[in-house]
Amino acid sequence: MERILTLVSSLIFIILFSVSFDANAGNVLKLKAGTFRAENFSESLISPKIMDIKTTRYFVVQFKEKVTEEKKAMLSRRGLEPKFYLPDDAIIVKGTQSDALLTDMLSGDVRAVVPYQPEWKISTDLMTKHATSEKSELIFISVIDETDLLPVGLQMKRIHGVTLKYVGGRDIVAEMHWSNIRDVSLLEGVEWIQRMPIFVTFDFSVEPELTTSTGAGYTGYESGTKLMNTDAAWGRGLNGANQILGMSDTGVDTGNINNLHGDLRGIIRGYTLGIGSNTWEDPNGHGTHVCGSVIGSGAMSEGNIRGGAFEAKFVAQGLWSPIVDNISFNPDFNTLLGTPYKNDFVRIHTNSWGSPRDLGVYDSFAAKVDAFLWNNPDMLVLFAAGNSGEDADRDGRIDEGSIGSPGTAKNVLTVGASENYLLQGGVQKPLVELRDGDKKWGVEPLRSDKLSDNAEGIAAFSSRGPTQDGRLKPEIVAPGTNIVSARSRHPKATELWGKFDENYLYAGGTSMSTPLSAGGAALARQYLIRDRNIKDPSSALLKALLLHTAKDLYPGQYGTGPSQELSSVRPNFHEGYGRLDADKATDLGPDTMLIDDKRGVADNEEKQVEINVPRGKGLRATLVYTDAPASASAAKALVNDVDLIVEEPAGRTFTKDDHINNSEMVEIHGSAGGKYLVVVKGINIPNGKKDRQPYALIVGITD
Repeated sequence: MERILTLVSSLIFIILFSVSFDANAGNVLKLKAGTFRAENFSESLISPKIMDIKTTRYFVVQFKEKVTEEKKAMLSRRGLEPKFYLPDDAIIVKGTQSDALLTDMLSGDVRAVVPYQPEWKISTDLMTKHATSEKSELIFISVIDETDLLPVGLQMKRIHGVTLKYVGGRDIVAEMHWSNIRDVSLLEGVEWIQRMPIFVTFDFSVEPELTTSTGAGYTGYESGTKLMNTDAAWGRGLNGANQILGMSDTGVDTGNINNLHGDLRGIIRGYTLGIGSNTWEDPNGHGTHVCGSVIGSGAMSEGNIRGGAFEAKFVAQGLWSPIVDNISFNPDFNTLLGTPYKNDFVRIHTNSWGSPRDLGVYDSFAAKVDAFLWNNPDMLVLFAAGNSGEDADRDGRIDEGSIGSPGTAKNVLTVGASENYLLQGGVQKPLVELRDGDKKWGVEPLRSDKLSDNAEGIAAFSSRGPTQDGRLKPEIVAPGTNIVSARSRHPKATELWGKFDENYLYAGGTSMSTPLSAGGAALARQYLIRDRNIKDPSSALLKALLLHTAKDLYPGQYGTGPSQELSSVRPNFHEGYGRLDADKATDLGPDTMLIDDKRGVADNEEKQVEINVPRGKGLRATLVYTDAPASASAAKALVNDVDLIVEEPAGRTFTKDDHINNSEMVEIHGSAGGKYLVVVKGINIPNGKKDRQPYALIVGITD
């Protein structure tokens, strides 16, 4: 005991001395709770209870410079287990207080070691908006490690007013009053506390009386695939054959593989995930419509209404809960995404749902999806951006910052809605006549605009970026207004935007643009395997291909005047990189380079390729990588930072100098000709795979 007292006394002196000596130097911790100097919390490392020094706790170790594998190995040797990266240059670690004290004292690379503070664990939105509420609500708690789940859960049960609703993985859902949140934040092992999202389908809701049926013949635009030039890819024999896609949604039709809608015979399995449900049937109609946009064969329309990948196989997951009469499921993405990935070899998974609250936030659910994709980098997951687009400031342009989670995740392909081109049937009213139309879109040119009358436009309701940490979302758009697809035959199913005929319905929303993008992704993946001989393409390469070949819709549907829809060329926060073009995504020029570097680039390492660009031609380079998951408490979601640089023959360089996104594009027009150098450089890799960040790069010549 005397030796322990002497050690602690010495450490107190050294820590306090170092804090006063170095108080104005070094980086800060950038957290959602605020920006902090770690040194200011160093005194809290020393517990008043001497025997606490052998208790396992969580600490934040901040280094003076970049986090490296060597530094993490040093922490491990000293008994501190690295968990999550925090900006800047910090890690959440697990270990004893004595090991933390020794590390703080003995490591010259370490700026500070401090306990993971309770106030850093709480969503600022939760505290600022609900601190005066007298109602209890569902709260979502993430623990740092699965081993923390049981002890944290048991301690929460002892807090008066807290009722546990779900415990699994690293997650706890509990009903509590806001005054309980501070007590929960004090528990060792809690990483993040936020409101439980209310997940809804992202079909845009309209009043039934606004919908119309035409009974007219086909124009070719009904399914939405025509504007994506999908028929050109079909003409080259690319139709989704040998691809297996998955979907989680309200279910599909009857939920019986032997008795499904005639267009949906490509379904090979269904899973029931809805709370309280024993079937994957579709009593809503949404999931059936979504499914049809991916694999609809057109059998019930003489081939006129087909999904983008009509020869692909499909796995359906029903999320519908009869208890809440809506989608409701256990928030375990290792089951939601992992089961079809492992059991059915699904490599493209589409999700037309999300949360319309706490818009733009990288929350626990976005982090969970990113974690799954970091561990399974050959699966492309798509999420709808949401339908929260509106002109609240009444300047005639849709406001930014309305993306819903999990569409805020870094590694998913987040899809917004462009306009289809259909002038009859479905919903043909001006925006001002829709629900809350005057409030949301009451100023021209939005006020009198219609939903599907201009193929160059973005749907007014489509959610816009950026995320709250400034990242680009959505990354792509596809037609999402007056889309015709399969109709559920369940007796309770709704008619969405109206009946096209007995087998098909109109609908709209980013719910509709997302499965159309999934169908396009299936054709692109088939192309990579069949035509480019890339047998196991990463999701980063597939995503890069879709972004690289998308059509820029700039300036949008309202011309170039004061109400111009898209104020800049792509990428922008309205269209991302543009509208998916299935033709161009499946017919690259012979000089286009596809690099799927699964080993990756290390910190400060550069990898280069050369391309000879003819005089007067252009160059386009697109970089995408699957990033490590961030902590939901971090203010910046990007963990590993990789840059794209293009150097022209004369030596001038072009780069976005982007340190927040894991996708970048450099475009050069009208070049002087010659050999261009395209460089991928590791800027900061604190949490790589074997100290490296895998990436995909596409480089091609443009007109």
